[in-house]
Amino acid sequence: MTMTEKDTSSGHDIREYKCSRCGHDDWEVRGPALWQILSDDRERSEASKASSTPTSASHSQTENPANSIWSRLLALLSRSKKKSSS
Repeated sequence: MTMTEKDTSSGHDIREYKCSRCGHDDWEVRGPALWQILSDDRERSEASKASSTPTSASHSQTENPANSIWSRLLALLSRSKKKSSS
């Protein structure tokens, strides 16, 4: 008996079994195909990244995140200096 695995365009993993002696064949659907699982995971990952990125004009896309954190720290320190000197 031979077995053939098929990943269909519908996203299902199908195994087909065929007996070479008598010609009988049968098949089973084994669930979603690996490519479908990976594709769905990539789409979810991209969607979560898109929803977590800031959309305001104050954040440029070329800004380095480390510089942004450093800028926030300096701004916080300068505010605390102003409060302590007042």
